[in-house]
Amino acid sequence: MDKRVFILLDYRDQFYFSTRYRGACVDVEKLKKYFKDNDYELITKHFFEIDFRKEDYKDAWILYQSSEDPNLFYKDYIEDVLMALYIQGAKLIPDFRYFRAHHNKVFMELLRDILPISEIKNILSKGFGAYEEYAKSNFPASPDTYVLKPGLGTRSSGIKLLANSQDKRKYPYNISKTFTFDNLKLFISKLKTGKPFTSMSNNRHKFIVQNFIDGPDGDFRVIVYGEKYYVVFRGNRDNDFRASGSGKLNFEIELPKGLLDYAKIVYMQFNTPFMSLDIGHKNGAFYLFEFQCLCLGQHTFEKSKFYYTQINNIWERVFETPDLEKEMVTAVLSYIKKK
Repeated sequence: MDKRVFILLDYRDQFYFSTRYRGACVDVEKLKKYFKDNDYELITKHFFEIDFRKEDYKDAWILYQSSEDPNLFYKDYIEDVLMALYIQGAKLIPDFRYFRAHHNKVFMELLRDILPISEIKNILSKGFGAYEEYAKSNFPASPDTYVLKPGLGTRSSGIKLLANSQDKRKYPYNISKTFTFDNLKLFISKLKTGKPFTSMSNNRHKFIVQNFIDGPDGDFRVIVYGEKYYVVFRGNRDNDFRASGSGKLNFEIELPKGLLDYAKIVYMQFNTPFMSLDIGHKNGAFYLFEFQCLCLGQHTFEKSKFYYTQINNIWERVFETPDLEKEMVTAVLSYIKKK
């Protein structure tokens, strides 16, 4: 059995996963130590150092990261490398599908639709690649209230509530705006040649529209590493329905009955070493608003003084100072052994 794990660093020589300071990363040397303590070797590589003509990564374990760089330019490059590794047969940690869903709400919602997890199906979403597609759908005419989310982004940026017919036209139109210079060139060409043309859309930023769950005054951010569940309640922003980025955090809140059971069911079915879940609760029902399986927002983990775990089928609170590198290694090795 090959007991090597490759870890892919970015151009800053970092593995981004921490909030200890702005742009912080994990301590790779600590990771190496914890892997070595478990008889595994952690081998560092940069994305650009992967040479497919000289190296074969078939069946190799690859621990990788995503990127949150402006406009996601570097993330786009990472995707090229990861797809090539996937085609060659490398075993990516986590699965490539979860990289694709990072900062990509359209694909996140498509995953919700295709994954055989009934517990996450009570959120209904529809993605659009252009405003024209949205205008042809039944969403603008529906009397229901919806939530509009841009296809890319984080921390509730650009999210709007569509409560009336005006909002249902204005906000999707604005959020999808793009400037298409080719339309002007085609128009000038028509003046010269007389040939007609069909203009391209000037609204091609993708977005999703999903059902609005009215009532919760916040949500629960749950960070999972293996058997350990770290939880914080995030209150909604003032006069707003969004919790992300509000800064209203409560680690000591009494958890609603069934929350941890729900989080565990979802986490286990995603089959990933670590996961972040944003969960809403209303009238005894739970809703998975969003999730991430890499580049987790670590504030919940790093500020927690305790975690929850199941002991003899009973959820217990265990007080402990979090050790990010240790929990990462423990979760990754558990994932490898299950595979």
